[in-house]
Amino acid sequence: MGVDAVGDGGAVSLVIEPAGVPEPAVIELAATVGTRFGEFAELAGEYLRERLREPEFALGQSELVKLDAPEVPFGEPEAVIWADGSWMLRFVESSLEMADPFGIGVLFEGTTPQAVEDLSGADPA
Repeated sequence: MGVDAVGDGGAVSLVIEPAGVPEPAVIELAATVGTRFGEFAELAGEYLRERLREPEFALGQSELVKLDAPEVPFGEPEAVIWADGSWMLRFVESSLEMADPFGIGVLFEGTTPQAVEDLSGADPA
């Protein structure tokens, strides 16, 4: 079961499988994400700017330059919250090659960014 809502500047989706009523903590998290959506999108963008410089991501020089531009190279953020309370803020649009075709995500633990989610090899299912 998926439930979609629009937060402060972006979409928030709850993914509950098997279908059922989300736990109160998940509903509270969804409300926090929706209310503070713009803040989390900015935080995730800054997190990506920092983390994507690491050698494991192997960005080319032209892409590293994009990370230094005044405008972040990520757009159309959306949040996905799963039944266990884990969640990801995914930027659907990005000029970085690794974000093609499904965007790039930042996994959060509560309200803290924890990891980059490379979606370049994701299954479109």
